[in-house]
Amino acid sequence: MATVTPTNAKYEAAAQRSGAPPAKAAASMMTAEKSTASLDDLGKKLGEPLPFIKVDSEQDLYALEAYRQDYASYRLGAMKGAKGERPPSEAKIYADLATANKALTDALAKVSELQQTTRDLEAIRAAYATRDENLDGRQREARSHLRDALYKRQDAKLRRVETAMRDVLGKAAKGHIEASTYHFTTGAPVKTDVLVARGVVKAPEHAAFEIIPKTAASSPIFVFTDETVNGLYGERFVDGFRRLGYDVTKIVVPDGEDAKTLDVFAELADKVLSIGIDKHSILISLGGGAVANVCGFIASTLHRGIGLIHFPTTLLAQCDASISHKQAVNAPHGKNLVGSYYAPLKIVVDPDVLVTLDDWLLPDGFGEIVKHALCQDTDVLLKMLDDHDGDLLDLDFLERAVRRTIELKCEVIDVDPKEKREAVVLIYGHELAHAIETVSHRPGSLCCLSHGQAVAIGCVVSARVSVALGCCDSSVVQRTIDLCEKYHLPTTVPPDQSIDAIMRALRKTKVYTTEGCQFALLERVGRLFNVDGEYHLPVDDAIIREATEATMAAPGTVILGAGSSGFLRRNKKPSRADLVEAADKNEPGAGWTLEGNAPHAC
Repeated sequence: MATVTPTNAKYEAAAQRSGAPPAKAAASMMTAEKSTASLDDLGKKLGEPLPFIKVDSEQDLYALEAYRQDYASYRLGAMKGAKGERPPSEAKIYADLATANKALTDALAKVSELQQTTRDLEAIRAAYATRDENLDGRQREARSHLRDALYKRQDAKLRRVETAMRDVLGKAAKGHIEASTYHFTTGAPVKTDVLVARGVVKAPEHAAFEIIPKTAASSPIFVFTDETVNGLYGERFVDGFRRLGYDVTKIVVPDGEDAKTLDVFAELADKVLSIGIDKHSILISLGGGAVANVCGFIASTLHRGIGLIHFPTTLLAQCDASISHKQAVNAPHGKNLVGSYYAPLKIVVDPDVLVTLDDWLLPDGFGEIVKHALCQDTDVLLKMLDDHDGDLLDLDFLERAVRRTIELKCEVIDVDPKEKREAVVLIYGHELAHAIETVSHRPGSLCCLSHGQAVAIGCVVSARVSVALGCCDSSVVQRTIDLCEKYHLPTTVPPDQSIDAIMRALRKTKVYTTEGCQFALLERVGRLFNVDGEYHLPVDDAIIREATEATMAAPGTVILGAGSSGFLRRNKKPSRADLVEAADKNEPGAGWTLEGNAPHAC
């Protein structure tokens, strides 16, 4: 027990007067004295032993804690020249601890989520890539051959780049002008919602979900549509948004590929700017793939990017062209050569609008659906296509096919947005398709192919290339032909095209590099061939020529092209004699003069 000295008598008296425990009264009295005493006197006072210390007394322990806090507060104020503060209370400490624990829990949950995402990505990639032990002997030999070819091309590219770099490095960065370096990072991932809803095009004001963001309520909105779709849905669609209170301007573009030119792009961009937009404006495409492409490219460039929403109205657009963050227009050298990667805010798919499609436009969309079935999904989509024996315009069947194709495309875009690995499935058959389609749109061509028609032909060529390289057995070719023919798609190259013209056009496409062309190849129906996780594989021009020659139609074969510049789109009805006369030429690819009797497609 501590000794009570005479100097502590006043603290005892204070305790008796207040009726408080002695230790608490002493602490309170010392705190009051501290507020009036000089620093020196206070230092002496606080340096004295605390009175009435009884180690077994709760009151004395309270006094000890009060004394410690007062002393710490005094020392903090004396040293820093500021009023000292008591240490945080126990309640605050526990509150801070709870906050820190919640932040830790949230961080651990985020780590777990990212780990799961990584595992999911690895699982998806493992599902697409077949191991060596699961290939037959010929396929393992093909993989070894393609691996050597892939490494050879990579080495050739590396040598080419290194040679150029040596020439540049000998002169670059050798001057006397110094620079300071700063850094910034851009490009957060963007999520695009794809919504499937029947009836929304006819009455967007009745949608149970938000279409245009509320932030654009006071901003100019533009709807891009083509001549055909405008006559069917244009006014009703625009009026629906106007009834919701939006300021909407409608812009009508030419039908089909005629809208996807640099001249049309410049004209439309200038028109939008002249009317006026702001950073929250939204561009909406209502139409097929061509409308979506040109509208998307304009949205990606104005104000360095404004809001974009797609309402695809053709089967091809609902399954492929609009379900994408790729926006582009054509150049004189080929398709989709000028464009950007730009994610739409939303894509709204309404299967009901398919009932107004011309019959010849349905097979155009099935070109992309068949592609997905052949290289990505046998369990659901291929079985669906095999089992269907009704009308192609069966809306329930079309909706199921559209939904499944969207699921498949979203799956690979999510893990490989730049189409470097698993998403190479999206360009299967497109290597030759773009070249064949470009050649078919030349002046004088009678068979002007639609994109879906060209993809179907390209799938047949790619199947033949796969067989030639030993990646799959020959039955894949006939399986491809049978499926394409069931859905009214051509399986041969129009006879008026020449292989030389196709190979020249191929060199202008995105799949051709200085070292040669790259193809997506089949391992079997429903699965792409891969080499060490690479799906875009090198193919020699000689093999491409051979496969294309085997796919050429015989002279005199009539193929009704459904291209947007062709007879069917222009509602022309050439006679069979005209078609045969135009197709049966001694010199394929020569085209026809404007003085000829056969009507011209392009």
